[in-house]
Amino acid sequence: MIQEKPPRELRPSEIRYESGGAIEEIFNSLTHAIGIGLSIAGLTVLMLLTRGDPSPWKYAGFIVYGVSQILLYTSSALMHSFAALPRIRYYLRIVDQCFIYLLIAGTYTPVILVGMRTVAGWTVFAIVWTLAIAGIILKATIFRTPHIISDLLYLPMGWTLIVAIRPMIRTLPEGLLFWMLLGGLCYTGGVVFYAWRRLPFGHMVWHLAVLAGSVSFFLGFSLHLAQNA
Repeated sequence: MIQEKPPRELRPSEIRYESGGAIEEIFNSLTHAIGIGLSIAGLTVLMLLTRGDPSPWKYAGFIVYGVSQILLYTSSALMHSFAALPRIRYYLRIVDQCFIYLLIAGTYTPVILVGMRTVAGWTVFAIVWTLAIAGIILKATIFRTPHIISDLLYLPMGWTLIVAIRPMIRTLPEGLLFWMLLGGLCYTGGVVFYAWRRLPFGHMVWHLAVLAGSVSFFLGFSLHLAQNA
């Protein structure tokens, strides 16, 4: 297995930022710092909407979703804040990429626990969480997977629900499906800018696409799962 070694500390003249320079790193940190605030607010709203509901499924699903989102945005904001300290940034990047797996599985969780507790739903739930746990273990241990391999795993993992497309259409509200599709397209479209390393401020556009995807899923959950399921 290919392993990556943490870099040594660099002199200021050796520091390499994103293609947009130090200013872009500041914006990268700020965009996902905003994501932290929005995630906390979103989780609070979902808890308020669920208040008084006797079903534990909603509480469990939304808490897993909200916490995974908060962790992802926090790790990302911190990673970009330490661009001048590559050794710290190296470990924060590993944490950040682990939390991407967690967010994908965490986003699926309320969909299954609240709206799709069927054989097909539980199958998707098991697949996604198995992949997430496996990805995190591989990324976080001495058998650290190269970044390119992780990048290639996120997209198919994010679209796993397609394997249950028919029962999903029969079971989930149309409005929720719309917001989920929009969110998935935001995440997927943003990958273009994530992969376009040389595009100035391309990574910031990726961050904005991730924020848009998160907002889309929140709207779907708050409008069609929290109160109606």
